[in-house]
Formats: sequence, C-alpha cells, structure tokens
Amino acid sequence: MELFLQIVGGVFLALVLFVVVAYLVIRWKLRSWIKSLGDMIAQGMGGAVPPFRVKLTKRSSLEDPHEDWVPEEHLKKFDAITEQFQSLGFTKLEDYVIEEIATPMRVLLDVDQSTIGVIYCHPVIGVWCDVVRRYQDGTAWTFGSTKYHGMDIPPYATQKFFPDESVEQIVTRFREEAPATDMVMITKEEYPGYFEKAYSREMDWRIERGGTTEEEIRRIAEMNGDECNDETVRQIQVQWRTAIHHFLSERALKRYRKDAELSSFQWEHLQNYGVVVHEQMQAEQLLQAYDEEYYPDIQSEWDEDDDDEYVTEMREQRAKWNQRLSELEDALHRGTPQQVFRDMIELGNGSNSHQTKWEFQTSVTEPIAADIWTRTYEEDDEEEDWDD
Repeated sequence: MELFLQIVGGVFLALVLFVVVAYLVIRWKLRSWIKSLGDMIAQGMGGAVPPFRVKLTKRSSLEDPHEDWVPEEHLKKFDAITEQFQSLGFTKLEDYVIEEIATPMRVLLDVDQSTIGVIYCHPVIGVWCDVVRRYQDGTAWTFGSTKYHGMDIPPYATQKFFPDESVEQIVTRFREEAPATDMVMITKEEYPGYFEKAYSREMDWRIERGGTTEEEIRRIAEMNGDECNDETVRQIQVQWRTAIHHFLSERALKRYRKDAELSSFQWEHLQNYGVVVHEQMQAEQLLQAYDEEYYPDIQSEWDEDDDDEYVTEMREQRAKWNQRLSELEDALHRGTPQQVFRDMIELGNGSNSHQTKWEFQTSVTEPIAADIWTRTYEEDDEEEDWDD
C-alpha cells in the first residue's frame, strides 16, 4: 500500500523552527549564549537546532502520566480547546508527548469528515491547535490557530493561519475550503507512525535546502523587530549546516555498520576515529573535518577587554581560514565533496597539530552518498605499540 508521507499537524514543526530561528537571531545579536527557549526545550536542543527525528510517547507510558503532563498555567486552555473539538464531533484518540522537544499533544478525530484535530502545548509557544486532513496524493491541508510563523511551507502542504478565530470558526472554515475527496483515514494505532514519518519528511525537505534559508532568517527577524546583519545569517546557517552534517554522518556510519556487520570493537573504533565525507558537505564542514582546530562559529568581533595580542592572533587565524574556505568553495564548483576531501589528504592541505594518518574504509550510497575514513594520530599508534 502506498505510504502517504504528508504533514500531520503540519504547522507544528514550522512553529518550533520559528522560535528556534528567532532565538538564534537574538542570541547572535547579543553575542552570548543566553539560557532560554524553554531551557533549550528541556535540554533536548542544546545546539539550538530542532531534532531531525522525533518519537511519540503515549502519555500512559510515562512513569507518572498525571504529573505535570501539561503545565498548570496552560491546562485550563488546553482542556477548553479539547471541549470545543468534542462539541464539533471530534472524539479523543490518544495523548502523546514529543520528549525530544518537551511537547505534550492531544489527538482527536472526526470520523465522518476524515479530519484530525491536534492540540499542542509548547514551553515557549503555549497552547494552540491544528485541524488537519491528509490525501492519497501525499498532500495535506492544515488550518492552525496561530499567526503565520515566517518559515517557508513545503510544496506539498497547504497551511492557513487564524490566530483571532475560535476553534469552531476554524473548523467551519476548514470544512468549507479543504478538498473533500480522496481523503485518508488514520486509525489510533497508525497515528504515531504517520506523525513521525511526516515530521521526518518535512525535516528532510529542509535538510535538502541546507537548513534555514537567508530569507527565512531575515523574515523572522523582521517579524520580531530584530536587526539581522550578514554575520547573523552566516552564524545561524553554519550552525544548521553543522547539525545537518552530524545527522547525515551518523546515518551513513550506521548503514556502514549494518552492511559490514562490524563487531562491537570495530564499531567503537569507528565512532572514535571515523570521519564521514558526504555529498551535501560544504566548505565549512570539509575544513572542520580535516582541521580539528577550525571552529566555524568563532566570533569575528572581540570584546574590548581582550588582549591586543590575542585579538591580532585570532584575526590572522580567521583570515587564514577564510582563505582556505574560499579555495575549498572554488574546488567544490569543480568536484564533489568526496573528491575534494581526497585531494586535501593527498596534498596534506591542513594545519594539524599532530601527525595525522588517514585510511579510507568504504563508500556508501544510502541513505546518502558518502566516503568513510578513519583518522588516527602518531601518538595513538605509539600507545597501541606500547599496549602490545
């Protein structure tokens, strides 16, 4: 049977992305690691980039399903929206928690209309709801009770926003406007899998675009009344690209482990010394993979209290890195990241503080085309000899 990977509760992810990007704009503006955004969404987003995959956990599966499931300050509104949905013919399916971003959610279903109602409670956004209908061609319609979030909307999704209207008004609009043919019905048992796949689908779409776009960052900054310069955009995009790189690298390593049937010892060695060079890497990731001294998010401005000699040294180092980045960007116009990285190793194009030994392991094509290398150091070999 065809797998329909459309957005279930489609406004949800974009709203989370919105608060994250808005937070990053403010953080880079203040040039400090302020601890906010719902304590970085219950410690689950330390890198300020949402997880690329999530799992729904049933409320009944929690250690204490009744303790602080929805914060007390939001519970009244959460329950009121539930009652409004129920008065319109929706019945409750299940309560879940998205633990990766500390978000409880309640799922309701209007069987006659093949329509889902989802109520969320987020540490930063508060309480809101979506009305969703999915179709057999892979598209979805979502009407939400929030204002437009500022993020781009995937081409397979139709999303509309009604922050000033009641649940009844939103549902009425939805029933009038959303197509009423070729709809897909989701059962209680199917819902977690469909939601997780829909979340993955949108995240994969954003990964293909390289993360948050410059237009999205500037749009959100303008919506919040924040200034946004070129350096702010660069820093945020570097952070997203770095998170994407780690995510894709981890998936490529796991595929290699499965295909090669590595032992636990071999897998531990690969986790410690493995370097993945995949087809979506850009200059920053290539340089960081090769030269461990390179820090792509180093500030281009320094405090007045910093030592003059230190500032001069950092500026010189930044200039060298910028030159190397420019060279790598030119090389990437002529070849793949995998080939560029091979050339870097052959030419010894790096400033490593240790004698590095590179060894090619294999290439994989799924879930992404990538070369897998191991990097060891001269002192590592000496330690192994001593152990022997």
